[in-house]
Formats: sequence, C-alpha cells, structure tokens
Amino acid sequence: MSTGLPVFNAQRYLAAALDSHLSQSYEDFELMVSDNGSTDGTQDICEDYARRDARIRYLRYDQNKGLSWNHSNALAQSRGHYFRWGAADDLLGDGLLSELVEILDGDAGIVLCSPRVSNIDADGIVTGTVVRSLDLQSADPIDRINAVLTRTYQMVYPQGLMRRESLMSTSRRWTYFGWDFILLFELALRGRITETERSILLRRLHQGQASRVQRDVSQGMKTIEPTFHGRLLLPHWRWTLERLRAAIDAPVSSVDRRRALSLTLRHAWWTRKELVGDVSASFRLLTGRSNQAPF
Repeated sequence: MSTGLPVFNAQRYLAAALDSHLSQSYEDFELMVSDNGSTDGTQDICEDYARRDARIRYLRYDQNKGLSWNHSNALAQSRGHYFRWGAADDLLGDGLLSELVEILDGDAGIVLCSPRVSNIDADGIVTGTVVRSLDLQSADPIDRINAVLTRTYQMVYPQGLMRRESLMSTSRRWTYFGWDFILLFELALRGRITETERSILLRRLHQGQASRVQRDVSQGMKTIEPTFHGRLLLPHWRWTLERLRAAIDAPVSSVDRRRALSLTLRHAWWTRKELVGDVSASFRLLTGRSNQAPF
C-alpha cells in the first residue's frame, strides 16, 4: 500500500501528520513525500523522519509546480497496488489504514473506501463529527454518479484508499481547479464506494489550508497553483465538460454510457445558475472588480 503525501511549506503540522502514519497498527506501507519546493523547515523534518524510518521516501523538487502536479507526481512515484493521498495538516485516527485495507481486500467490487471524518481546529481539538455519507453501494453506476452529483459530503475521499488499477484507468487530467470532483465521478463509474465504520480521519480546519487560500485567485496562483495563468476561470463549465468526457470513456455498457451522458446534461441544466455565475464571476476577475474564484 502506498500513501502519497504532497507537501509545500508544511512545517507547522507535518511532524504530527507523519507520526499519525507511522504509529498505525497496519505497517506494510510506503509513505512517499513529494516536496514541491518548500522554503520553510519542511525539508529538514522530512529528511529526519526518512533517516529514522525506511517506510518514508522523500522526494525533493526545487521548484513549486503546483498542488495538482504534486498530487499527480505522488501517484506516479508510488509502487503499491492500493493508493491514497495524505495531507500534511490532517491526522489518521487509530486503526484507519488497517480498516481501509481490510475493506478493499474483502470486496473486489469496491474501488474506493473513504474515511469517516471528525474535524479538528488548528490546535488539534475536535470540533465536530461529520455525518455526511459517501457510501455508494448500488450496483448501478448511474445511481452512484447521481449520488456523487447530488449528495453533500466533505471532499476527503482522496485520503481513503483506492485501487491503483482503477485510478490509472481514469483520465488523470489533474490540471484544473476541482479535478478531485471529476475523479470521484470517474471512480463511481468504475465500481462501488464505501466508507469506514470504526476508524476516522481527523481533518484539520485552519486559515492556511489550500482549500481556503485558493479562493483568493492571486494568492492561490502564487502558492497553490503557480503554473496556472490568466484570470478566466469557468470551473462549472470545465466540470461539465470533464464529466461528459468521463461518461464517454467509462468502462460501462453502451446503454449505461447514454444514461450517464443524459444525467450529466440534466445536471448541467439543474445547475445552470452556477454556469451563468461562472461567466459573470470571470468577467469581474478580468476587469479587476473581484479577486474571488467562482467556487
């Protein structure tokens, strides 16, 4: 099993995140840390941990190529037949890796097991348990993608466990804001999705996390995605296009492919306000009237 941990200037919480991995009861894993040109103490922390534990592989890059590239690189450099991404500010609850592996080992039809979540604050204090579910057990792929499109859930599934072969069969066009929404859509077309019952992920909510920083376009492009250029952002249009592509390329029957395309087009109509909002928000960005991303 492989965990890919993309990091950039992560020194504040990194040691705690690494400790939560290394203290897991399940020990047969590699923890591949991909450092995207950090300028703080991240490198020293990673090198120290790598010296002390052979399960850690530390890859250092001199240039910040962006969060999306770093996620892709973490997968590309991994070697396990199961894969998950980690986050440098979150913590694994006791037994999480063991339960994730147990669930995928026990059912070949499950392509993803997502963790249940409790939120913690900047100081590690639990602030609440998230009850929104990502348990998609229907045998019908259209039922599963409909749930992906209509349910509410925290986007923590990348810290669950996925089958590498399923991941590698997706488009892997991870070069735009919100690509993780599309990956979840693609995985749901490939198999069932479930979640842990016993163990949890402790998700840290704080002002410096990437999901908050990137909403400010200038700051997001500076630190989160420095390879992105321009201020014409149409995320909902892009997500619709990528879902249509995913439906066309899905390993499903021709009947289900047509059903997936129809559902995606209906969803675009249901969310037409967001599509219109993209255009107006991008106009405000281009004219300098706003600096907030339309998502």
